[in-house]
Amino acid sequence: MIEIDDVGRMTAGDECGKFVRIEELPDDPPSYLILIAEDPEFLDGCGDHWVENREDLDRFFTEARWEVEWSNRR
Repeated sequence: MIEIDDVGRMTAGDECGKFVRIEELPDDPPSYLILIAEDPEFLDGCGDHWVENREDLDRFFTEARWEVEWSNRR
């Protein structure tokens, strides 16, 4: 399950070992910003991706073969 506004560590797939956080943007319907970094504070090696909707977010994770261990520290 993809968590929104939580930090996760990628345990498999493209960019394994990096950290990810998904932000839901206030569009109608919502779009999503996918933040990626080398560290859980998102200070080093940062990058981002944008997807138009939840379906695209799910597809993005599937295509990248990401498995994420979420911290649940929202």
